[in-house]
Amino acid sequence: MALQDFYLTIFQMSVVCFVMGGIFPFVFNRYQQLANTIANACTFFGGVLTTALSMKVLRSGVPIDIDGWRIVGSIGMNFHFDALSAFFLLVIGVMSTIIPFYAFGYAQKYFKSKRAGWLGGLVNIFILSLVGVVGVDNLLTFMIFWEFMALTSFLLVMFDHEQAKVRSGGYMYVVMTHIGSVFLTFSFLTLYYYTGSVNFADYHQIGESLPSFTKNAIFVMCLLGFGTKMGVFPLQVWLPRAYPVTPSSAVALMSSAMIKTAVYALIRVTFDFLGTGPSWWGVLMMMIGAITAIFCILLAVIQNDMKRFLAYSSAENLGIIFVGVGATLFFQSQEQMLLAALAMLASLYHVLNHSVFKALMFMGAGAVAEKAGTCNVNQLGGLIHRMPWTSAFVLIGGMSLASLPPFCGFISEWGLLQSLLHMVFDSTGAWVKLFASIVIAILGLSGAFCVVAVVKNFGMGFLAKPRSKSAAEAKEVGVGMRVGMGLLAGISLFLGMFPGIVLPIINAVVHTYFNDLVLGWQMVLFIPFKDDHFQVLSIGLLGIAVITIIALIMLALVIKYGKSEYEFEDTWNCGTIHQVQMQYTGTSFSHPILLIYKRIMGLTRQVEIDQVYEYYPKKIGHQLDISARLADNVYKPSVGILVKVFKKIKMIQNGNLQAYLSYMVAALIITLLWIG
Repeated sequence: MALQDFYLTIFQMSVVCFVMGGIFPFVFNRYQQLANTIANACTFFGGVLTTALSMKVLRSGVPIDIDGWRIVGSIGMNFHFDALSAFFLLVIGVMSTIIPFYAFGYAQKYFKSKRAGWLGGLVNIFILSLVGVVGVDNLLTFMIFWEFMALTSFLLVMFDHEQAKVRSGGYMYVVMTHIGSVFLTFSFLTLYYYTGSVNFADYHQIGESLPSFTKNAIFVMCLLGFGTKMGVFPLQVWLPRAYPVTPSSAVALMSSAMIKTAVYALIRVTFDFLGTGPSWWGVLMMMIGAITAIFCILLAVIQNDMKRFLAYSSAENLGIIFVGVGATLFFQSQEQMLLAALAMLASLYHVLNHSVFKALMFMGAGAVAEKAGTCNVNQLGGLIHRMPWTSAFVLIGGMSLASLPPFCGFISEWGLLQSLLHMVFDSTGAWVKLFASIVIAILGLSGAFCVVAVVKNFGMGFLAKPRSKSAAEAKEVGVGMRVGMGLLAGISLFLGMFPGIVLPIINAVVHTYFNDLVLGWQMVLFIPFKDDHFQVLSIGLLGIAVITIIALIMLALVIKYGKSEYEFEDTWNCGTIHQVQMQYTGTSFSHPILLIYKRIMGLTRQVEIDQVYEYYPKKIGHQLDISARLADNVYKPSVGILVKVFKKIKMIQNGNLQAYLSYMVAALIITLLWIG
């Protein structure tokens, strides 16, 4: 009991930290340095406390229940942290602990406009909403915190609202997130109709007693509702509009923690509430995830803005997680629990890995935008000499994003591919094998395109010569921003080389649904070992040994032959001076891919030649136009239909008081008849 009270105190202290961090920066907003310090200090200490609370649950396996105040009747603001919610609380806590180092330096750009305190305060309130989403134990409070999260994130997206593109991105975000909320509301009302309760505890495995149609309808509505927040196809349209215009310290938290709350809620509803479903659930999710991955990474490759590239990349990675959760559902429906456990473990591991390297990449993009004045790679170049620390951290984040060993993205994607390979070789149906093979091919192709996108953004942005004056005059960011990026870069390498240290934490979640999965300390390959678990091979110690041997060989060569002698010279250019305009640009780098997939991307190409002489034209004009086919063919027609419908409905708002009173009387009569 004393230990329970101790962790109750930790939770209360973390909430107090976030509340103080949300209030005091507004109070002391006249003193920007003080407000910025208070906001980020509160975020840091609140993150440390939430991390400690989540680790306690994951290591002990004992849930923590915290009773809050009563709202109405038997409904209260109560919290229940089991293994699943504790894992996502861990993601929130770790990000809340690291991001303040970066935010402390980043927010100084807002000192002149007196808004640094506002940014820090909003971030703390936003984190508080994230904790509420993963911690509450009933539908009413969940929706309250879900909408609270949507509101605070909308304010963060609109923080630089003076710009038209910021307002456009914010409006798109708030519309899409509330469309998702509509589907969630209908699904939750259906659960309430069949149970008469709003408590999560009363929904445990309720799917077994629901009619088949109702169970499937709840699943589809939750898929649409949470899929909108995750940004899966075709609901990803808000990501490339909202992420690039959001302050980098805030978008690092949104991309790492906020969209993961939708993954938490989807797992909670699907596995805890609905239970084992038909196999088509998993097939549908895998299909949506695979389409999201390949479509969004193709869009990411052609982006010249680093933040838009990262936004589409976030959708691609959430598509991969979608495939993993779908594979888990499929294996569960086929009673292949070991493979289901493997797919869930790989999915949750990718949730953690994506949170780390995507926050790192957005921090790096924010650092570049601050010091070079732009994120457009066609206006950058040469930053590796002017921002060496940022360049190194972005390179590590990019290699993690591209799933290259020994960084963290590799191991989780490899685990997911292993589960899909088992679907190919161990399944009995020919159609299942064919489908799994197609999904594997799509994920492999999306991984290859991801490497291309990373090479393009790092090569064009950080290598070669500066393409603009602002890039040539760029300088390294401050110590605080470097510390934040450096911590995430170190974690990315650690998770890639020593994932076995993290596996017991994730196994605590997997064990609540399936048997124990992984044995071993470090892993590179999952190998069938017995009927109830997988064995893993070591990679971390082997990697250290290889690095040590290479270092010793290099040291021996230096001792024997001395240091190498070299001189820097300009690249040979047929005897002429090398001009900046001769360098590859981001557009030219991705142009071949754009041409290959022009039907998918909606490419139109025009070449105009001013031909004075037959073989020596005076001028050649080359124009590329990429149409947003999804927006043009789906969203714009839908908006047009809705506008027409709302114009008809607007007729009831005629300004007549008698009409409004009649509406109220009619609503009252209908309510009484419904209750009666």
